[in-house]
Amino acid sequence: MNQARHAYRPFKAFVFILGLILPACAGIGQAVRPAPPFRTWYDKTILVISPHPDDDIIGCGGALALLSGRDNRLLVVYLTAGENGTFDPSLTTDAVRTIRKREAADSYQALGFPNAELLWFDYPDGELDFAPQLEIRRKLVSLIRLRRPDVIFALDPGGKFYRYHYRDHRSAALVSADAIGASMWPLLYPEPGVGAFRVPEVLYFYTAEPTLELQISDVYERKLAALAQHRSQFPPASDQYHPTGPPPHQKDMEQLIVLLTGATNVEHFRKR
Repeated sequence: MNQARHAYRPFKAFVFILGLILPACAGIGQAVRPAPPFRTWYDKTILVISPHPDDDIIGCGGALALLSGRDNRLLVVYLTAGENGTFDPSLTTDAVRTIRKREAADSYQALGFPNAELLWFDYPDGELDFAPQLEIRRKLVSLIRLRRPDVIFALDPGGKFYRYHYRDHRSAALVSADAIGASMWPLLYPEPGVGAFRVPEVLYFYTAEPTLELQISDVYERKLAALAQHRSQFPPASDQYHPTGPPPHQKDMEQLIVLLTGATNVEHFRKR
């Protein structure tokens, strides 16, 4: 999410929101999108692939809140730690990395997944395009085959049309989709004792081509509480960080949610 700080600037915000509005306008008159059956799922292994800490909560935090409990297990992969996403020049990248990892754990406590397993790939924040894509893909394929998730949440690379995300989001969307596809082919990246695996459910968020619509009004406050744990990414802590301080303003969090998803109490997904 770190580069999105710059999207607070009016022009970039206008361009981004226009990109969300135009595909939605094209779908006017179509049938109402069905809701995913999250409220009935239990004993599932859920994998989330996120470019930065907070994109997971912004993109699918409501869905995850609905999936909490009922013996569902959560595994979250962060491709970067978002360690460059601050306006405070007194901080170091190591300090921000430590802060972001603590905030991510606190976020899942607030969301209702206190036992969420968080995996950090620690590729450079803001430079995921230049990280070794084959290496990332192979690591994700290995993880998918080992953990055999029932459902994966990841950024949408686009279905009929290429979804042009900015920087780390763009790379995360593409490498996640490539890894999900590669996991089912036994001759691609074979490992002794680990079989190929076709993921039963893949749901892409930050999508411009939604096929599913989820009302999250009943868990929206929990989503906001989880996002508020990422305090270092919102004013005033994003400008001058202190270990203790006020929580983010709701308007700042909702501005970012709308910027990246187009709505607050609704989440949209494209089913692979």
